[in-house]
Amino acid sequence: MSVSSWRATLRIARRDALRAKGRSALIVAMIAVPVLGMSAADVTWRSVQLDTDEVISRSMGRADALVSDTAERGNSQNGNRSVAIRQDPTGDEWRPADANGEFPPAGSGQAEAEPTEPPPRDPTSMIPGVTEKLVDRSTFGAVSTAHGRTDVRIRELDYTSPIAKGMVVQRAGRAPRAPDEVVVTEELRRSAGYRVGGTLTEKTTNKTFRIVGTIVLPSRLREHLVMAAPGALIDEMHARPGAIRVFGMDNFTLIRVQGGMPWSKVSAANRQGLLIRSAAVLRDPPARADWTFDSPRQWADSRALRLGGIGLGLGLLEMILLAGPAFAVGARRKRRELGLIGVAGGGRRHIGAVVLGGGLVLGVVGAVLGTAVGLGVAAAIRTRIAERSGALSGRYDVRAPELLGIGAVGVTVGVLAALVPAYLASREDIAASLTGRRGVRRGSRVLPLIGAAVTALGVGVALFGADRADDTIIIAGVVAAELGLVACCPALIGATARLGRFLPLTPRLALRDAARSRPRSAPAMAAVMAAVAGSVVIAVVWSSENADERNKYHPNARENHVLIGFPGRIPMSGIPGETGVSAAQAEDVRQAVERILPDAKGGVLGTVGAPCTGAGRCVTYRPEKLPEARCPARSGEDGQRWRDDPRCRLETRSQNGFFQSVVGDASLLRMLTGADDPRAVEVLSRGGVVLFEDGYVGPDGMVEVKAQETFVVTGPVRPSSPNRVPADAPGVRLPAVAVRGPFGLSGMFASPEAARVLGAAVEPAGLVYDAGRSPSDVQKQRLEDQVAKVSEQSFVFVERGFQPTSDARMLLLAVFALVITVGASGVATGLALADAQKDLATLGAVGAPPSVRRRLSAFQSGVIALLGTALGLAAGVLAGVVVRRGQKSALWDAMPADAKSRLHAPELVIPWTRMGLALIVLPILAALLAALLTRSRAVVRSRTG
Repeated sequence: MSVSSWRATLRIARRDALRAKGRSALIVAMIAVPVLGMSAADVTWRSVQLDTDEVISRSMGRADALVSDTAERGNSQNGNRSVAIRQDPTGDEWRPADANGEFPPAGSGQAEAEPTEPPPRDPTSMIPGVTEKLVDRSTFGAVSTAHGRTDVRIRELDYTSPIAKGMVVQRAGRAPRAPDEVVVTEELRRSAGYRVGGTLTEKTTNKTFRIVGTIVLPSRLREHLVMAAPGALIDEMHARPGAIRVFGMDNFTLIRVQGGMPWSKVSAANRQGLLIRSAAVLRDPPARADWTFDSPRQWADSRALRLGGIGLGLGLLEMILLAGPAFAVGARRKRRELGLIGVAGGGRRHIGAVVLGGGLVLGVVGAVLGTAVGLGVAAAIRTRIAERSGALSGRYDVRAPELLGIGAVGVTVGVLAALVPAYLASREDIAASLTGRRGVRRGSRVLPLIGAAVTALGVGVALFGADRADDTIIIAGVVAAELGLVACCPALIGATARLGRFLPLTPRLALRDAARSRPRSAPAMAAVMAAVAGSVVIAVVWSSENADERNKYHPNARENHVLIGFPGRIPMSGIPGETGVSAAQAEDVRQAVERILPDAKGGVLGTVGAPCTGAGRCVTYRPEKLPEARCPARSGEDGQRWRDDPRCRLETRSQNGFFQSVVGDASLLRMLTGADDPRAVEVLSRGGVVLFEDGYVGPDGMVEVKAQETFVVTGPVRPSSPNRVPADAPGVRLPAVAVRGPFGLSGMFASPEAARVLGAAVEPAGLVYDAGRSPSDVQKQRLEDQVAKVSEQSFVFVERGFQPTSDARMLLLAVFALVITVGASGVATGLALADAQKDLATLGAVGAPPSVRRRLSAFQSGVIALLGTALGLAAGVLAGVVVRRGQKSALWDAMPADAKSRLHAPELVIPWTRMGLALIVLPILAALLAALLTRSRAVVRSRTG
């Protein structure tokens, strides 16, 4: 065809689109909906994925490097001495260099001195060419709130300095200028009931500060943080004898260096024990051979790439299936106009070109409209994405080449979808086109067999690719399986129509019309199937990954339980001067707990020990292992046998890290450990003890409990060192039983009678309560305030259970799938109504009331949506299983055996409840939409034949 012919063809297509605005709008929507979703997903995905400059800005502002001294983190087992390290280019992961032999440990070849507290080092003095520096320090503390008190992170940083620009975002007020001014994060402000202009008190120093503003940390929106001016608070907190040194302190320094910090300078600093995050290295990382060591981050990157590849493949397939029914119905509606072109002398290629031109015109309109609306949607959901993911998105990242590519895909799909209707229209008999006769078309008997074979082949290919973790093979298999199901759609509609004989008039007419109009109903059903399948894949992967995260979560207590711990006379931290909590003080705390949590049930736990002497000697009691269960002495000759001996392995079962040997009754035992064993109740009633590890209880049901000395160092803070008494020292034999509980104790759970037999002093160790439901932030702050009145070293812990986090990328995919599902169902319903107007007019002509026409439209759309949803659920589950199997092959099967022993295998979780709800809700919505869009009065149409 000549250029002038194509110009005329496109002009006819444009005029036809304007003449049939309703039908054209549906076709445009078919193309625009997936383009909208993909455009919004592309912009949001790019915005969520921070570029290098954004990562640098958030972590180190405009500095050349962020420096920390690993000696302060205790990277050597010989005290906090400088040890050479190796790090990755990001500065997130590091390990001592002597672990792989690249750098010798500092001071090698010299006599080892007794470990002493080293003087603090200035890391910037070991880096040549530093021209500017800014210290960033943080620690943990407790502050007053409007409701009580709460634990927070306290940080000192002058974020108004140009070198720190981008690290903190000011939301309200201003930055602190005076030593008595602070700002708080927005999350802490909401939780604690603060207001700008109000005050808070730091509990270690009892200093009061005025709140002059609120901030957010771009990558940690949920952090509870108090930001003070440099030197305003942390030094005074740590100057207090035995203060929060146990929590440690993070010291970082932002520096600017002449010539920047390339990898060569970073390696030199690593030899001094310095960990560096360098802007130059982040922008230009070194070769992997210079730093590679196993990193768990590689598994996450593999998962993201796999999921993105599967999502892209399903997205393209959905676009094709959504556009197909649109042009098929459009071609059927234009049969008379196309016949007139033939009567006027147009050839078959001219008729086909008009249909193809319609695909091009409507494809361009749909692509442009979808892209424009997608940009708006991406801008509108930025705040919601940040709230769910806990991090601000990066800059609004619009990449024109990618959006043009998405639009081009939409146009291409429109043209390709119009190819088959164009070919069929060009082969149509002109007389039949003018009369509008359709006849009854029987479905092919071969096509369903081919479809079933292709589906089975696609499933096999997808599973083959999943076992080999090959994204290309997986996508090819999933697409082939779905295309096979598409080929089976006409046969499934025909089989369903046979059920019409058992139904009333209206649903019988709907089923028979669906079977008679398979060229329209089958593509519409396939469109719904593809959309639902995409949503189900996301739901399966999301649910399964949440299950994986849940399996990784290690709770410290039973869910919705509150643990309150008191400082004992044998502090594990070595803090001197602790005097414990009296029984009267513990009773006051118990009354406060039951006042704040009126529905809670629990009580006071005791601890088994003896008063410490003035010389720093304390005594506690420990059960003794049976001789045959003890780990043999380790020697060089039998080192491997020692590692393989099960008696030398540490218990990997979950243990409560807040208490050791405690005293209580059976109800407190169940609350604290979750152990509900009748044998434990019986042993406690006989004055015995309950243990949570094997190898202690003898055949006679007795255990030997011995005293154990612990020396508390009163000089520099140093962990207390237990000194076991001689093996032949006398012990006390008590009734005992070993039970299994979710939260065991490292010592024993003793009855009050057992403590009396031991001659031990029972002091309050803490409280355990079942709150029934998770306490609110306000209740927890009130509890912390009441407990702190007894001892500053007490703690309040609330086990809220696993709290799933929202990955912004998964949330984005879910939103995209939901948009596609709803859009496909609605537009497919509209197309079915557009194609059924003649049938509705016929019903009106024979006297059918409006209710019949409405019910017929509802059943027609409901049948298409029901069949498409059911088939989509099956296809989605299949694709989800394949994706999870591929993830398992990529992550789990490649892990070493020792790593597998510490982890939980990936699970496959299928959300059956949500799937059942979709199977009910989507067809009902489609039917209601069709009923609402159907005109009540009869429409008189001119005869066409």
